[in-house]
Amino acid sequence: MTAAPTHLSNDQRVSLADIENLATAALERWGVRNSPPQLLKHRENTVYRVEDTSGNPAVLRVHRAGYHDEAAILSELLWMTQLSSNGMGLPRPIPAEDGRLLVSVGTDHSTDKRYVDMLSWVTGVKMGLTDIPLTLAPDQIGPLFFSLGYAAAQLHNLSDRWTLPPEFRRHAWDHDGLVGEAPFWGRFWDLPDLSQTDRELLVQGREAASQWLTAYAEPLDYGLIHADLVKENVLIDSGTVRLIDFDDAGFGWRIFELATVLLKTRDEPEYPRIKQSLFEGYRNCRTLSATDEDSLPLFMMLRSFTYLGWWHERRYEPGMSAYIEPVVAQARAATLEFFNTIG
Repeated sequence: MTAAPTHLSNDQRVSLADIENLATAALERWGVRNSPPQLLKHRENTVYRVEDTSGNPAVLRVHRAGYHDEAAILSELLWMTQLSSNGMGLPRPIPAEDGRLLVSVGTDHSTDKRYVDMLSWVTGVKMGLTDIPLTLAPDQIGPLFFSLGYAAAQLHNLSDRWTLPPEFRRHAWDHDGLVGEAPFWGRFWDLPDLSQTDRELLVQGREAASQWLTAYAEPLDYGLIHADLVKENVLIDSGTVRLIDFDDAGFGWRIFELATVLLKTRDEPEYPRIKQSLFEGYRNCRTLSATDEDSLPLFMMLRSFTYLGWWHERRYEPGMSAYIEPVVAQARAATLEFFNTIG
C-alpha cells in the first residue's frame, strides 16, 4: 500500500486546539487582543471570523502545512489586492501592524508554525453547497449565472492588464499540472478504489487529453484564473456576485475556469440555462472564442480528474470514503462525454 501522502492534507498531528492557539497568537500581530477567533471552517485552511482593531468583522486564515510556500501565498494576496483595488468585490488583504500581509506564527505549546493572513469580511450568502441541488428560484438562475460569467471575465481582464511583479509565484493548471506524471492534485489514475474498467477509461482519457493539449491548446485563452468557482465560493449579496477563496488560484486555461462551474452544476435541472447564461455573461465582458467553447468537454473531463486526484491524496482522512463513488461516477461520465464528442 502506498504511504499516506502529506503534501496536500492538514497535518493530523496538530489538533484544532493547537491551530486556535496559533490563530490567537497571530491576532496580536494585527493588534487584536481579548477577541477570541470564531471557527468558520476547518478543512483545507483553518478559517476564523475575527474582529479588527476597529471592531469590524474580518477573516483570519491559518494556512495548511505544505500546500503553498511563502512566495505563493504572498502572490495570491498581491493579486487579490490588485483585483480589489480595481473594483472587484472580493476579500482584501489586511496588513499586520508591521505592514506585512503574511506572518509566520508558532506558540510555546507547539513546534508547528503556520502562515497566517487576515482578509476583509465580504457580505453575502453562498450560492449553494457542492453536491446539493441549488435552491434558487428558476427566475434567479439566468441572472445569477450571467453575473458569475461576467465576474469571471472581469477577473481575467484585470489579471491580463496587471504587470506581474518579478517575485510572483503560483502553480499552473497546465498540461503537466493536469495530466503530467505528477499532477498538481495527484495521480488520479493510481486511485486504488478504481475498478479495472474505470482505470482503463481514465488512462485512455489522460492519454487523449495529453495529445490534445500538446497539439491544439496553443490558441486557447490562458492566464491567471480563480480555479475554484464552486457554489461555496460564490457569494450573493442583493443580486451582486462576490468571489472568495483564492487558495487554488493560479495559471490555467480560461475555459477550465468555466468548466469548474459547469461540472459542479451538470446535474441541475436548469443546466442548459446555467450554461447559456454563464457564457453570455462572460462574453458580455470578454471574448470567448468558438475554439475555447468547443474544448469544454475536454476541460470538464480534466476538471473531474483533478477531483479524483484530490480525493486520492486525502483518502486516509476520516470521513473521506463516503465521497469516492460520486467522484468516480462524475469522472466516468465526463470522460465518456469527451470521447463521444470526438467520435
